[in-house]
Amino acid sequence: MSVEAGILAAFLAFLAWGFGDFAIQRSVRRVGAVAALFFIGLFGLVGLLPFVWKDLPLFFHVNNLAALLFFTGLVTFVYAVFFFEALGKGKISIVEPVMSFELPLTILLGVLIIHEHLTGLQLLLSSVIFIGLIVTVVQREPRHWWNFFRSRRPRLERGVVLAIAAVALSAGANILTGRLSQESKPVLAIWGVNAIYTICCLAWMLKRGEVRQAFQHAKKHWQPIVLQGILDNIAWVSFAAAVLVLPISITIAISESYIALGMLLGILINKERLQRHQYVGIAITLCTVVVLALVSER
Repeated sequence: MSVEAGILAAFLAFLAWGFGDFAIQRSVRRVGAVAALFFIGLFGLVGLLPFVWKDLPLFFHVNNLAALLFFTGLVTFVYAVFFFEALGKGKISIVEPVMSFELPLTILLGVLIIHEHLTGLQLLLSSVIFIGLIVTVVQREPRHWWNFFRSRRPRLERGVVLAIAAVALSAGANILTGRLSQESKPVLAIWGVNAIYTICCLAWMLKRGEVRQAFQHAKKHWQPIVLQGILDNIAWVSFAAAVLVLPISITIAISESYIALGMLLGILINKERLQRHQYVGIAITLCTVVVLALVSER
């Protein structure tokens, strides 16, 4: 696989995640976070099985691969539940900017775990992103802009706390999925991760007696269920393929642009309305993410 093909795969992940998150939000609001994740995993298990069934023994023949798979699937499950709940409760145009912090955090973990290089400029840009996120997620707007940071009791947008929890876990999921793909095969890695979190979702729903209800709701709201299942799996397979020839940090830098697309869909289609300072925060965050993506790509 060439570097050009890797960049194309990362760009495909950007598109699929952007539209996929929009479909996920609609699915979560109709069937619930765990059920939505379950159907994504089910789509992946069925759709990707013909491409991986001959390679399944690799999980048991390669040292520590099964343990890495289990841990990756478990982290992905917890991260996705937090993220899906955030999308279900909050505005996608607010949740997505919070998730943009996934980029510098993934780069930081890449430096600490797999020794990728983080420059001083990247660290500076990460700090600017953090400032933009603070401005974005605070809902209360003071009368005068210079009193913004003096506001004593600002109220966070709904879903922000869940999104913050998801950010920390998603960075770990990115690193783990990237390593799992490099140690095995991209499609096989995504199929295996799907298997783990699908089992977790099924166990959760069985314990709460929600399996029949989930399928009934899915039958009624099948359009977003199908769309999210297709797009999210395309995104993860594309990401897994890209990291074969690109560093994980660079792949994330390219694909992280999906946040802008998700926010645009939230504002244009969902008619989500923000306060003036939140638009400023979004602009700061997105512009800096783009610059950081360009710097990381180089």
